[in-house]
Amino acid sequence: MGLFVAITFGSAYPVGKPLISAVDPVSFSCFRYLVAGALMLLLAHGTGRQISISRKDLLALTGLGVLGYTLFQGIWAIALDMTTPSKAVILVATAPIFGAFFARIAGQAVGRMIWVGAGVAFLGVYLVVNNGLIPQGMAGGDQFIGDMLFVFIAAVWSLFGLLSRPYVMRLGAWTTTGWAALLGAIILMPFGWEGMTDGGWGQIDWTLGFAFLHLALVVGCLGNAAWSGGLGRLGLPKMVLYLYLSPVVGAGISAVWLGDWLSPVQIAGAALVIGGVALGQSGGISLKRRSPEKRLRTSP
Repeated sequence: MGLFVAITFGSAYPVGKPLISAVDPVSFSCFRYLVAGALMLLLAHGTGRQISISRKDLLALTGLGVLGYTLFQGIWAIALDMTTPSKAVILVATAPIFGAFFARIAGQAVGRMIWVGAGVAFLGVYLVVNNGLIPQGMAGGDQFIGDMLFVFIAAVWSLFGLLSRPYVMRLGAWTTTGWAALLGAIILMPFGWEGMTDGGWGQIDWTLGFAFLHLALVVGCLGNAAWSGGLGRLGLPKMVLYLYLSPVVGAGISAVWLGDWLSPVQIAGAALVIGGVALGQSGGISLKRRSPEKRLRTSP
């Protein structure tokens, strides 16, 4: 499950870049998660899972949808249109560092190594964005703004993961993710309506059509359901271990398929990002462990 998530999430950046360059980015996120969310709920219902939810859960899942799909996915598409997929997939890999920050705010014990790892990771972010040790005009320009947006939504994604886990454990991955994706996409629709109706989607060729199907069905539906299911069973700290592969997959496909090669300095920065996250995860958060009896009672 974790390996599948790592590969599918990594592939989204190089596969999505040509499509987002051809259509309105926000309309792309709307269509993608209207399809993915509806399909997740249909698959859940078809396999006998409960998809009806209470009004209280509907309100909570709407909030999660705004966080994980209106905000994260809406900005994800805009930011990818502004920067390169190789850099984007590396910058999003800082999400576990932000997860540790939120865990600390929530009152969990955070070890000193998480702060060391955060320092190493963000030094890597600087190298990836700046492409050197000496400042080279990082501020300004669309690509820099896109880079910073990816760092921002890395924090959003980690918060979404932490907040969604209780609902995944109680309602199931397919139901939680399906409703959150569908509701988030519906709320995003007013911002993407012009791009959805301007005729641009009718001009894409079959290769971009297959790219959309991959992003909506494989990444958006199966990948997000697998991510949520992994959170429910393993928790965020264990699931993010698999995500160390996502930057490697994404940057590799971007280089070979799109010619988006990182410089030696940026490769070193990427290694610092992944190494810093790994260092922080190695002894960063002390989670309270449930008793075996309680684990048996609450396992989905």
